[in-house]
Amino acid sequence: MTPACEHADQELLRIRRAMPRLLEDLEQRLASSQVDFPLLQFGQKHKVARLSQDQVGDPRQWFFIGDLHGDFFALHTLLQHAQTLRSDCSILFLGDMVDRGPLPLECIFLLLDWGLRHPGRLAWVAGNHDIAFSCNAQGMFTSIVSPAEFLTELNTSDLFAGTRQRMGQFFIEMASRLPRALLFPDGLLATHGGFPLVDLHPQGQAVADEQAYLDWLNTDACLKDFTWTRIHRAPRKIPDRYSSGSQYGYTDFDAFCRLQPPWFPVTHMVTGHEHPLEGFDLHPSYKTHRALTLLGLGFDEYQPQSADKYSKRLYLGQGLAGTVPEVIEVPVHQGDLAMFLGAPPVSTAPAESPAVPPAATAASTFAPKE
Repeated sequence: MTPACEHADQELLRIRRAMPRLLEDLEQRLASSQVDFPLLQFGQKHKVARLSQDQVGDPRQWFFIGDLHGDFFALHTLLQHAQTLRSDCSILFLGDMVDRGPLPLECIFLLLDWGLRHPGRLAWVAGNHDIAFSCNAQGMFTSIVSPAEFLTELNTSDLFAGTRQRMGQFFIEMASRLPRALLFPDGLLATHGGFPLVDLHPQGQAVADEQAYLDWLNTDACLKDFTWTRIHRAPRKIPDRYSSGSQYGYTDFDAFCRLQPPWFPVTHMVTGHEHPLEGFDLHPSYKTHRALTLLGLGFDEYQPQSADKYSKRLYLGQGLAGTVPEVIEVPVHQGDLAMFLGAPPVSTAPAESPAVPPAATAASTFAPKE
């Protein structure tokens, strides 16, 4: 398979050329009766599951990436840096690939292409923006999150509408099969949002065996909490079942870790979902059971994208046995960023391939977060 390019602008062109072939390949894998998709724990009955020691190997070969929201430059940079640090690296993306930024489709296919080229070394935990989309009988895409900038691209009516329809439907089906949380052998819980909140704990406490406990973790109410809840530095937060933005505190996390530790032995946690100003948050109030939140993207959601507004550094988490990942600072190469911002918006698909819809330029304005 064609090797990845060193520079983000070249990689963007490569992925745009490859997208028709990748789409066809990945659609066939989704339709296959045998799960042969480039993501660990994909399409399983249980969306909250424990990874085996054989699947994990050395914890330090694992790198964790937070919310990307269409930031192709950040994804390319972080993947390249992880491979520089460990040639045998494995990647766990903590969810939220789409909305906000202008290149969501290219980001989706870049990550999955990486997984195809590195079998057994990629995992993706669903974020709330990943699972928010649907398509009605008239072919119109809708979302349960707002704002949802991805809708603008999917619902654009032009010569490429058919291709966008396929890509959008592929993403919806793929996202529906993503795991919601993965537990590493050393007790690290990788989750986009959090864990089942305290009002659900009596149900978990009442189960009689491990299988029943795993079934409880995979009920709709628990799955929603893994994906939608938000970490807070307070000791305790009252669950809010009237919205999807409920928060939890450090004593709530302590209570979940104590709930049934022999069956699901959580001792620490890495999350996405929040967008810390510094790019990561080690949550100093989480002392008994530590927690880390990572942000992958480097653009300012409230500013037009430009080199002077882009972060001067990005952040990766690298696995450590028995504690939260180590935060790795990744300097942004200003020359690469400048070249990327000038990347052409036009399709460069080969003539024999189905057309790729023209994407927004990398210099497009990012919509502000409401």
